[in-house]
Amino acid sequence: MAAKKTPKEPAKRSATKAAAKKADKPKDQAERLLNLLALLTHDSNYRTLEEIHFATNMYGDRSLFERDKAILRDMGVPIDSKVLGGSKAGVSSYRIDRREMELANINFTEAERRALQLALAAVHVDSAWAERARMKLDLTEAQMPSVAQVNLPVNSELLPTLADAAAKTVCVRFDYVGGTHRSLNAYGLLSRGGYWYVVGYDLDRKAIRSFRVDRIVGGVELTSDKFERPADFDVEAAVATDVEMLGDAGGSIAHVLVSEKLRPSIVRDFGEGCVVETRDDAVVVAVPCANRSAFRSWVLGLVAGAEVLSPPEVRQDLIDWLDTMVGTR
Repeated sequence: MAAKKTPKEPAKRSATKAAAKKADKPKDQAERLLNLLALLTHDSNYRTLEEIHFATNMYGDRSLFERDKAILRDMGVPIDSKVLGGSKAGVSSYRIDRREMELANINFTEAERRALQLALAAVHVDSAWAERARMKLDLTEAQMPSVAQVNLPVNSELLPTLADAAAKTVCVRFDYVGGTHRSLNAYGLLSRGGYWYVVGYDLDRKAIRSFRVDRIVGGVELTSDKFERPADFDVEAAVATDVEMLGDAGGSIAHVLVSEKLRPSIVRDFGEGCVVETRDDAVVVAVPCANRSAFRSWVLGLVAGAEVLSPPEVRQDLIDWLDTMVGTR
């Protein structure tokens, strides 16, 4: 047993570097930046890199954090920093003052209004936040009727409490859909497929569990019960990926025409066997579509580089959803 404990710390550093390298992909960068932006603007508190990493599980490698911080600053995001004293003397901490990011009056074109309407629906924000966004951007209900008809809530008010629990490594208690009460050692938060998840050790089920934040009923109780997060815990591995959410490959299959430029990433996710046809500067891929919501998110993530060819009902379902979002009907 003693021989196994000796290399524990080097193995931890190696695992951290591997996780950071895995996360440092173009498709992950936008999500990392949004998560960092969301965390640093939740309140006026300064957070150290260690606290940021505990809350997001994104920055085991400091160089990755420095790159993302530099990108946000280059975009004009005012990230404040200060050096702490006391028991944390010499440690840098960070925050974003939301008041410095307030927008002046903006006049949108009709096309821009529709794009914002689609974005508000696609990111699964809660209705109160969406209403405030509409008011601040002068997007009235009459101009955006479809947003009020889409039920894509996320209880964003709970995120600061859950992030605080993960940073302080304390247990939380909350009620979940289905009438269950959960006690959770909150290991971290993750945004995936447009939803926020809190991941940790369920004290009642005696197992690692992930919970969608928008399915938490009521508030979250922050307890004083401390826990120790496993050194090798990977919050990303604990929550199904966008590809895993699409459904079983043995179920419904959709044929999607995608740009040749997207082929490497799709083959990496689904395997070379997913390519069923090659065309000029494009390929047709066969992917699972049993989970329509997850499939829709996956296709939209390819932006203009994809077209659903079949089955007809899956193609029409996506068209109808887009029509509803932009209010063309």
